[in-house]
Amino acid sequence: MAGTIQNDKALEILQEEAKRDNLEIIFEEFNFPGWFRGNDSLALISPYYKALRFVALGYNPKSEKITAPLIFANYGYEEDYENLDAKDKIVLVLQERPKNREELLRYEAIEIAHQKGAKAILFVNDKKGGLVLAGVGNFQGYPNPIPAFSITYEDGQMLKRLLKNGITPTVVLRSNSQCKESTARNAILTIKGKSKKKIVVGGHFDSWDIGQGAVDNGVGIAVLYEVARNLSRFNDFYYTIEIVWFNAEELGLWGSKRYVEKHKNEVVLMLNLDMPGEPTGVNIMGFVELDSITREFIYSLDGFDLKDSVKSQPWTNSDHMYFMFEGIPVITTLGWMDESMYRHYHDFGDTFDKVSKKLISNSAAFVSLLVYRLATTEIKFPRLGKDEVIEVLRKNGLDRRLKKQKEWKFDN
Repeated sequence: MAGTIQNDKALEILQEEAKRDNLEIIFEEFNFPGWFRGNDSLALISPYYKALRFVALGYNPKSEKITAPLIFANYGYEEDYENLDAKDKIVLVLQERPKNREELLRYEAIEIAHQKGAKAILFVNDKKGGLVLAGVGNFQGYPNPIPAFSITYEDGQMLKRLLKNGITPTVVLRSNSQCKESTARNAILTIKGKSKKKIVVGGHFDSWDIGQGAVDNGVGIAVLYEVARNLSRFNDFYYTIEIVWFNAEELGLWGSKRYVEKHKNEVVLMLNLDMPGEPTGVNIMGFVELDSITREFIYSLDGFDLKDSVKSQPWTNSDHMYFMFEGIPVITTLGWMDESMYRHYHDFGDTFDKVSKKLISNSAAFVSLLVYRLATTEIKFPRLGKDEVIEVLRKNGLDRRLKKQKEWKFDN
């Protein structure tokens, strides 16, 4: 995780590996709201004892031991608390989005539970198989108002059955994690072109700590490194290429946010590699002016099964987002992964044994060819104005979610 000794050591390993390949990686430090996991605990103690499998959500503050009865508040909406007394209780809520209801973000559910007087909140994962879902409790990096934990589907169903049978479970928990202002570093490798204007090829370097981060985003880290090795052999680029391993993505996109704040006027295009898969096409993310050049590129690669060709489906909450907010054209790759790779997303099972070397090789080859094509010609990449960015976001239904996340940057 960003801000930890382990993250710093991993950056040094990356830099040393690059030296052996005659590549120069530099670091760019930034400040961000850090969060450090402690020895948290969570258990059912009545009507019997059972340790629960859980993971604390990012930005949980340190707390005293909390022992309290459990109540079930369905999906955690305001109206789900009608006829419920949540004061001094621990609230159990479902993680999945109900049909025909607007999505309730986790931070919203936490805020509502806090307003109702709850001491803590437990989110029941919607995936079966003993899985939990690591993530942040909010996107701004402030301490969660009450401790929040993700628990397994199976434990959640057990607790629901007890309540349905008229038995009130008692739960004991403690958050030993802490929020603390911290520093992290982005890793940057620059391949100079005739122009100082940059094409940024990036992906996040940090991961959640409960697994090994091999798929999210070890695969992206490896593909970026192979792209750097491939492209550093050439000196005929018009645009400068900057390979960036962004840090602190999982805690709120802090590395890419700080990079954009500093370098936004230098960048003409950004390509993001967050869990890249076996290549099937590219996503031009609402920047429709990129359609012809990317489609031409796709058609030139008969050796790949690029069945998805070119799509334009913008999405958020990864390192391309702040580039997109500035109107900088953004591309992400489309790809296929074996189910075993993404099943354990943000959990213990995201481990090295799931990773396919062939996938990394094919993705690196595809991305290297794409970036070479884009960087060797003086293409006039069109930058969108504020109103055009707003139109892209609204057209694709992203404005409401961004406002809910408090990430909408376009209103005075």
